[in-house]
Amino acid sequence: MDTVLIEARSDGERRKLKRAKRINMVARLAGKTYKADDWSMGGFLLESYDGALTTGSLITIEGLGRSPKSLLSVNLPARVERLGERCIAIKYLGLDAKAYAFLQKSMSDNGDMRILLNSSAV
Repeated sequence: MDTVLIEARSDGERRKLKRAKRINMVARLAGKTYKADDWSMGGFLLESYDGALTTGSLITIEGLGRSPKSLLSVNLPARVERLGERCIAIKYLGLDAKAYAFLQKSMSDNGDMRILLNSSAV
């Protein structure tokens, strides 16, 4: 798998990557599709998670999409960063070119990519 490096933020924000909260996205892992919330080029949050993963678990993201009917088949290594009550934070360990292009286009379609690329565009 070709991995695309992701550049960290430098605007003083605690998070390394710009979060996109207003874009509908779903992710498929362990054979189940979840609505992904608060996502970025580095990972996402599942607020309705009901599985048995624990912090530090290594997983594979099997699909990403704007809806369950339009899933892009991917095979992305990821790790569970933290757990909450019925929520789980996932961090990509690598993005292939196909997944990177999908995430970048999704942010661009909603105007978030211009902010990610150039903070003076706000």
